[in-house]
Amino acid sequence: MRLGSAVLTGILLAKSGLPTAEIGAWEMLLYLGTTLTFFWVNGLLQGIAPMYAKLDNEERKIFIFNHFLLFCSIATALFLLLFLGEQWIAPALTGLAEVPHFKLFALYLLLNLPTFPVEYFYLLQERPRSIVIWGIASFGLQVAALFIPVSLGYGLEGGINAIVCLSGLKFLWTAGLALRLGKLSFNKKMLVSYLVFCAPLMLSNVVSNLMLLFDNWLVGSHFGDPAVFAVYRYGAREFPLATALVSALGIAIIPLLTTSATTGLAELKHKSRRLMHWLFPLTILLLFISKPLFPIVFNPDFAASASLFNIYLLTLASRVLLPASIMLAKGDSRSIFWVSVAELCVKFALGFVFIQYWGLPGLACSVVLSYWVEKLGLIWILAKKHGVQTRDWVDWGWYSGYVFALGAAYWISTFL
Repeated sequence: MRLGSAVLTGILLAKSGLPTAEIGAWEMLLYLGTTLTFFWVNGLLQGIAPMYAKLDNEERKIFIFNHFLLFCSIATALFLLLFLGEQWIAPALTGLAEVPHFKLFALYLLLNLPTFPVEYFYLLQERPRSIVIWGIASFGLQVAALFIPVSLGYGLEGGINAIVCLSGLKFLWTAGLALRLGKLSFNKKMLVSYLVFCAPLMLSNVVSNLMLLFDNWLVGSHFGDPAVFAVYRYGAREFPLATALVSALGIAIIPLLTTSATTGLAELKHKSRRLMHWLFPLTILLLFISKPLFPIVFNPDFAASASLFNIYLLTLASRVLLPASIMLAKGDSRSIFWVSVAELCVKFALGFVFIQYWGLPGLACSVVLSYWVEKLGLIWILAKKHGVQTRDWVDWGWYSGYVFALGAAYWISTFL
């Protein structure tokens, strides 16, 4: 739902009549928000399940409340940084002298970031229905809050004001949940232990974020046109359903991998095979319909985004492999970081060279190739350091067949 709301927002803004440059300004704000939050938000979220599984009932309550305090503290520090440092942060990260509505978006981040762990709290309480209800309410209202003011003529600023108000309500709900499920107690030792475990994960996400920052900066500096930036951002998306389902499986399987490795590996193999049966056929279908679909779903200005989107669809071949979940269950977060450093080096080299020769499609290809560096590196470490063979958690027969079909479908849809 989170990813779907982002895609739907893009569609509605493209249909709203906003100038492409104004849509590009919104995409620029999203890019800045992702750049400055992705590494620590995802690193801390990835560490929740392994940490929680090792605590007793009383400690789990303390952990939930302290986790909320931690998110609030970091969000406040980030808000102050953005509010006071706009004049040098915006040009440094975007290559543009000014980004519209920067301070207003910083307020949105302050209120919205502490709400990210809500679905994890529900997951830990084994309340899947609450996750669904939260998703429908949170992301459904997010789309409406941004689009309705824009459609009524209040412009992008009116939409951002509305999502700031919505984020305030979500923050209050999150605070109430943390107090209800948690225990009002500050535990410095627990937080330090949690941060030490998550530090390599956050550093790994810094590396991943640097790749995103590099790509967006490269597009901005190479072309210097917000409209081209918007075309790139609309095309530089993976299949949202695939990303959501694979990420969910990777997170949900960690507690089982932690408590029972053999059972967890067998379950990972079974469930990842089930995902393949859904995701590969749907992705192949998208390869054939994306080009006529993009101008209809968005508008004709984004027709060029379809070819980029098709390249990004190829990332599914590496995405469905989940060695990082096994590494987290084994407590080896450091190896994840060092592999991500190698991935970053490859990405920088390929991205800089490819955009010079092949433009935006070349930059997209560099993303697909660099993802394989991460997956193959983690697979090698699992085999050599932990004795976990890929055949124990990947159905090679189905996987190989699907990857071949995906590659063939891309070649046919592109060159025939």
